[in-house]
Amino acid sequence: MTDHQDMIQNLATRYQHLEYSQLLNDIVFAIDNSAIVAITDRTGKITYANEFFSNLSKYSQEELLGENQRIVNSGYHPKSFFKAMWQTIGQGQIWRGEICNRAKDGSFYWVDTTIVPFLNEKGIPEQYISIRYNITEKKTIEDSLRKQAELYRLITENAGDYVAVVDVGGTIHYQSPSLEKLLGTSNPNMLNATVDVDRVCVKEALERVNQTDAHEVRVDFRLESTEYSILQMSGSLSRITTKGEFSGYSVLVLQDSTAAKKQEQLILDLASTDQLTGLLNRKAFIKELFMEVDRVRKTDELLGLVHLNIDKLRYANETFGHERGDEILKKVAERLTLHLNGAVCGRTAGDEFAFVMKSNQSADELFEWTCALQKIIEAPVEVAGKLYNPSVSCGLSVYPIHATEVPGWITTTEQAMQYVKEQGGSGSALFVPDMYSKSLDRIILENELRKSVKEGHFILEYQPKVNLDKEEIIGFEALVRWQHPDLGRIPPDKFIALAEETKMIIPLGEWILEEAFNKSKWLQALRPNPITVAVNLSAVQLESPDLIPFVRTLLEKTGIDPTTIEMEVTESAFADRLEMRSALRQLRDLGFVVSIDDFGTGFSSFSYIKEFPAETVKIDMSFVRDIETSENSRAIIKAIVTMADTAGMNVIAEGIETQEQAAIVKQLGCREGQGYLYSRPLPATGIPRLLEEFIEKRRSTE
Repeated sequence: MTDHQDMIQNLATRYQHLEYSQLLNDIVFAIDNSAIVAITDRTGKITYANEFFSNLSKYSQEELLGENQRIVNSGYHPKSFFKAMWQTIGQGQIWRGEICNRAKDGSFYWVDTTIVPFLNEKGIPEQYISIRYNITEKKTIEDSLRKQAELYRLITENAGDYVAVVDVGGTIHYQSPSLEKLLGTSNPNMLNATVDVDRVCVKEALERVNQTDAHEVRVDFRLESTEYSILQMSGSLSRITTKGEFSGYSVLVLQDSTAAKKQEQLILDLASTDQLTGLLNRKAFIKELFMEVDRVRKTDELLGLVHLNIDKLRYANETFGHERGDEILKKVAERLTLHLNGAVCGRTAGDEFAFVMKSNQSADELFEWTCALQKIIEAPVEVAGKLYNPSVSCGLSVYPIHATEVPGWITTTEQAMQYVKEQGGSGSALFVPDMYSKSLDRIILENELRKSVKEGHFILEYQPKVNLDKEEIIGFEALVRWQHPDLGRIPPDKFIALAEETKMIIPLGEWILEEAFNKSKWLQALRPNPITVAVNLSAVQLESPDLIPFVRTLLEKTGIDPTTIEMEVTESAFADRLEMRSALRQLRDLGFVVSIDDFGTGFSSFSYIKEFPAETVKIDMSFVRDIETSENSRAIIKAIVTMADTAGMNVIAEGIETQEQAAIVKQLGCREGQGYLYSRPLPATGIPRLLEEFIEKRRSTE
């Protein structure tokens, strides 16, 4: 009898109360609930698949039935693998092996498989029962162990460690053959090659490991190779405590740490150096500040700390590219290094530098040096084949006059620098205590600005634009005013720059646009001729990707004619951002009029400006103010008008306050004017009356 027949016979004898069929059913049930069971016909078509098979393969039992066993073939095994398997079971023999299958979701799983053929009376297999066990986790562990073993083999075969066995007296009984290559000589004695001054360190390490409870002692020393180079070795001495020939000796395991030591020094340098400019980085610079203060704390020497900021560097980055912007930073660093004669200097932020100056005289002397250095830094730089004029803001604070500790010293210096930037940049300032209070005022003002934008503490006032020939109002410029409930009216020059810097100009600007659009719709109903409303846009708004979608939505919402809205942007903003032309062109494509405000005060030539999508230029009031007495102002206005006519652009003169000024700008070719002569900015409720006054005035002169 076969083994399984013996097992059944034994079970039948033990459980005589059970029939053979019941006993077999119980055995099948036990197998079916503990293993993956499948039955296939002689061609491999699945005729039975239990729930375990379905769960593991992620195919339903219905999907498996009738399919060939190849449905779970992963492609992992070669064809010869299955050829040998079929050859075995085709001969009526049981096959055992491990198979990698693929589930329906593409994942792989491993099964320990036993395939039992069932033979007919002729001894030919009619069907096969396969019993499988999920060994995926086991295979994963085995694979991990195999990889670890392979990795360990590679490490041990290619390790860079140098090993020696040393006795108590320092005699070497064994050393790695690789030491010959390291030291460049045959049969070298490692300890004899030790640099003389380091032999004491090795001797002390041997004494410690042999005469104390320390079983392992770190050791570092240098070796001299035959190439006259010095090698830095690092490692450990460990006492051999096992019985045997070398009991009581020590194992010296060393690594060549020469490159590591060099790398360590390089890392230390990198940790303290700005990689673009080669100057100290912020962390290292502040560390040097503490050392400088400690050095002069008991002397009469004055230390001047200067923070230098490159004004509007981000615009240079965006105009010329960041690579060119980096060239500007490196050029500034070169000039600082050249003229500071080894003084402590660092790059403390993206567009910011700081340096220390020393004086035995006075703070005024330090300030004079700061101003002189500022002029040197602002000398033209060639960028991408063009000259670029750097503009820098310098703030100076003197130790111990303005601060006696480094943190306060840095703060006062940055406040002085910020003061210069608030004045427009390109200058130097010596810290005064009033700057601190102004800094607090700025923080308070910023908080109130955010609150007022949310709570709507702003109004628009309107100043008329007049046709100089007809003396007729043709439009209004919308001017925002901050009416704070507690602080009263705050002038625009106190909050516009702050709003731009904090990006609050974006929500504020959206409110201004919506209010102006609604007033434009109201204005068109006041008289038959169209009246334009001009709105000022800042560079920050034009940079925002939300501007154009917002304006489109506003047009649909209000239904106004876009030609009645004039979008104004300052000349300096044009020069700062070449990329703004895209936003302005989109505004023009929507039908809006674009004008250049404050023309003549920037640094762009007209030939440069005319490339931008604008229809109108507004001559800055500084040229109109002295037009009655200044031939230069009249010549400039005439030149602007001539070039504007050539380019097909309209010209408006701002700041007209007298009839004589109006007559001169009209004579010079300006077609429109704006200023206190015609009206101060007034609330919308005053517009109807002003329009009536102009109509009555025209009637009286006809």
